[in-house]
Amino acid sequence: MRHLGPAILLALLCPGVPSARAADGPSDDGSSPTPLAADDGDEPSDPPDDDEGEAFRHFKAFSSTMTCEADEHAMPFNHQIRGVNLGGWMVLEPWITPSLFYQFLGGNETTTAMDHYSFCEVLGPEEGNRQLRRHWETWVTQDIIKQLAESEAVNSLRLPVGDFMYQPYGPYVGCTDGALDYVDTLLDWADSYGLSVLIDVHTAKDSQNGFDNSGQSLGFQWTSGLNKYPRGLTTFQHWPIREANWIGDFDPVALEYTSVNRANIEHSLRVIETIVEMYSGHPAVLGIEPVNEPWELTPLHLLKRFYWDAYLIVKRKAHYWKFIIHDSFRFTPETWGGFMKGCPDRALDTHIYQAWLDPASRLSFYNNACAQKRQIALMEREFGPVVVGEWSLATDNCAMWLNGFNDNLSGFPRSPCKYIPCSESYLNGDDYQQPGTPLEVGKGLQGPYGTGISGPAYGLCPVDRDWYTPRYNEGEDGM
Repeated sequence: MRHLGPAILLALLCPGVPSARAADGPSDDGSSPTPLAADDGDEPSDPPDDDEGEAFRHFKAFSSTMTCEADEHAMPFNHQIRGVNLGGWMVLEPWITPSLFYQFLGGNETTTAMDHYSFCEVLGPEEGNRQLRRHWETWVTQDIIKQLAESEAVNSLRLPVGDFMYQPYGPYVGCTDGALDYVDTLLDWADSYGLSVLIDVHTAKDSQNGFDNSGQSLGFQWTSGLNKYPRGLTTFQHWPIREANWIGDFDPVALEYTSVNRANIEHSLRVIETIVEMYSGHPAVLGIEPVNEPWELTPLHLLKRFYWDAYLIVKRKAHYWKFIIHDSFRFTPETWGGFMKGCPDRALDTHIYQAWLDPASRLSFYNNACAQKRQIALMEREFGPVVVGEWSLATDNCAMWLNGFNDNLSGFPRSPCKYIPCSESYLNGDDYQQPGTPLEVGKGLQGPYGTGISGPAYGLCPVDRDWYTPRYNEGEDGM
């Protein structure tokens, strides 16, 4: 599981640095995307005289400027979040739960799944739901939640959920039936053990970033017809043509959006409204993150307006929920400084990963962490509270399928990886055998093949490499 950690942890590595508070075409309804209007630029600092604002319990919100005026009773976001992500549970990611995807090794264009969307599409609603229910039953258990609480190391859980769980569409219909029952149970467990839960809407229709963690990897193209010689392999490409069409139609040549998909945006807002209606009275819910990791090419004025509309939906019914927005991979004061100024209970989420950096010494990674800490302190001055919603101690890209099922990002991994016997499936038991498991140790790397290599071979799986030490560099056994 990906870890959720407070920004304050970075201060331990950086003495003298001030601490930071932790914390595609026509849509389904037949409507067509609307032309993309130009960015209106920075929001004015003060609302115009004709904007009387919307009054809430302890503050007033001004939609013309996307800012607020709060009174002395407004609740500040001033507590530290220390927690973990329940990654891979409600939203499948092959690198987190690979044994769910072993069954697709050796597949072709019609029998291979690479994300949650194609998992349901290939298996169909009945078989997909059967396997998902086994997964939901075994991946997160009450004993795990109990251990987390008793460790006293965490006080909160970040729960990635799919938009399709609340407003089903496409192949998800029927395939994810029953998911909400497990969410209800998880919330009750968390409440009984004194843990809060941040509901993170991890997916969006037509993908907000093109990653498999959005539910659907976009863009994607089978290239088998171009690879008939010399072996006739089943091949595909994803990373060179990645796109994200949640917000509108993306032009990969101009690297910009040509239209806005209002239907998709409204769908996401309905999902948020449904979540608020379902859980506003549950004591375990800390708040909501309206969309996870919208990519850096998302038009900022559209993203900010989506965040603002979602905030108003939340505050109308869940008065004290925290509202955490992702930085869209643009963690700068120029991007977020002044946005939602004066609005209570909001925080900015940034995700810190060093796994995509060049191989380096321990000191280099420590220095990078210190630089992140300084940027967090700056953002807290310019925007407000910051939460590091995802982070990891990994310093390489070796984890199997980290960059997608049977694929890898061009140029990665950037250092040799270690191979160890693949883990046994968590799904298997006396009365259940997950298709595709156990792996056949006599088989080498199987297709379909992406633009990079990552996958099991002869029963071995790639994992993080060992650290190199000075003794190793001197020719001794120092790994």
